[in-house]
Amino acid sequence: MSRTTLELHGLQLAVHSWGEADSERPPVLCLPSTGLSGLQWRRLARRLAKRGHWVLAPDFIGYGDSDTWAGPGPFTTRYDVELAAALIRDWDRPGHLVGHSYGGRVGLTLAREQPDRFRSLALFEPTCFGVLRSTGEREAVAELEAYDADGRFLDPSFGASEAWIERFVEYWSGAGSWAELDADERGRWLRSSQKMFEEVSETARDEVPHGAYVDTLGHLPLLTLSGETSTLAGRGCARVLAEVWPAGRHLEIADVGHMGPVLAAAEVSAAILEFIEGC
Repeated sequence: MSRTTLELHGLQLAVHSWGEADSERPPVLCLPSTGLSGLQWRRLARRLAKRGHWVLAPDFIGYGDSDTWAGPGPFTTRYDVELAAALIRDWDRPGHLVGHSYGGRVGLTLAREQPDRFRSLALFEPTCFGVLRSTGEREAVAELEAYDADGRFLDPSFGASEAWIERFVEYWSGAGSWAELDADERGRWLRSSQKMFEEVSETARDEVPHGAYVDTLGHLPLLTLSGETSTLAGRGCARVLAEVWPAGRHLEIADVGHMGPVLAAAEVSAAILEFIEGC
């Protein structure tokens, strides 16, 4: 494994890589979840590299070893999409896309813009909430709305506070999960709290319908994964995408939640590896 630095918008952004750039097998882009480093995919990346793939996994702006957003102006997810786009610019052939949560949404956005650059998509609970809205997934949408029932979660006066981060973390990982993090882990989240709030706010308001993905990318093989104990919204995004996708397949991992790629890394990596090799 090696780590390089990419400069974008005046920021120094970390990129982790495994394998050789001149490999004969298709490259793989692995995109992490909100708050996590690209190293969350290291188990999968090592296994892919052993099979001859060149694997790239960035630390999105504000996370891992990357600089956090300092303006000017508010952060938008467009900047993380541009980071992902920069990594595939020199690919000499189409590659595979892997994404978790926010990384899945970033990846789908990039793939819609450059569909010829990809051979397959493997996504663990991508937070493409517009898909829930366009397919009428009422229970999942109601869960999202209840998340902000008091109107505070998307309020900038509350957003980016420690209480806001705690609320965000505990929605996805369960009650008490914020308190279980040690001081260093909480400090890393707090360092990028403003960027995180702006990122999550945009994601929460996502309105991109399922047809926008299927019309552009429906010819590609798709594997979606979800955790059996995850949120309705997380599971719903994965399941619905596979249902509307011509070549879609959904796999639910037992006894795990939204953080399956980290907490059940062996099982999730094995499923994605089998899928990519089958393509």
